[in-house]
Amino acid sequence: MDLRRAVLTVQRSKGRSRILAIREDLVLELRHYLRQREEVLAASGADDSLTLFIRRDGSALTLRAASEALRGLLRDLGLKPPRGRSGARPYEFRHAFAVHRLTAWAVEGVDVHAKLPWLSTYLGHQSVLGTQVYLKATPELLQLASQRFEQHSRSEHRLP
Repeated sequence: MDLRRAVLTVQRSKGRSRILAIREDLVLELRHYLRQREEVLAASGADDSLTLFIRRDGSALTLRAASEALRGLLRDLGLKPPRGRSGARPYEFRHAFAVHRLTAWAVEGVDVHAKLPWLSTYLGHQSVLGTQVYLKATPELLQLASQRFEQHSRSEHRLP
């Protein structure tokens, strides 16, 4: 993690490593978290400089514990029922990120197809095909695509 440059390095995930740019608001949150992390480590007497996410006792946060915490948050927000496997899942944050990124590019007028390899790389996919799982058409994206098609159609039918 290099907060001065606003980048995270994901190591050995999905068979490869990658560097990810992050927004300034996330940099601020991570700096705040790191200060709290240091306080927890000092209070607990733990000395784990390699583990980024820790529990309140200073021990490493496991993937299972992180997933349970996210599920609890989703339940508290009413996005998941109190019991069972239905409702939102922690993994869906990836889907939401992908859809929001695509929508933002469409609103900006960017060639979304040209940007798909960037999104695939950010998500850690080996190819654009792996990213298609996240590409559901939202009403907003469909409206933007319809407007673009209409503009393109009109411009092609103009007489010189």
